Amino acid sequence: MRLSEISRKEVLDVRLGERLGSPGTADLVFDETSGKIEAFIFPAAAVPFRKKQAKEWTIPWSDIRRVGEDYIIIDHP
Repeated sequence: MRLSEISRKEVLDVRLGERLGSPGTADLVFDETSGKIEAFIFPAAAVPFRKKQAKEWTIPWSDIRRVGEDYIIIDHP
């Protein structure tokens, strides 16, 4: 799956029971040694229901429960 495909999916938080919008221009954080994805970094504008105090919104890869055809389901504290 390409990052461009992921950026068009809608993010759902199962803990909050909310739709958080689509990641848009999300960045990825990689482990330089293993090459594995460690986290997504979403711009603040990509998450309209979040408080404006954060410039970015980081979701660790471990909080992502499923990447489906239309949605990314997360469980983020």
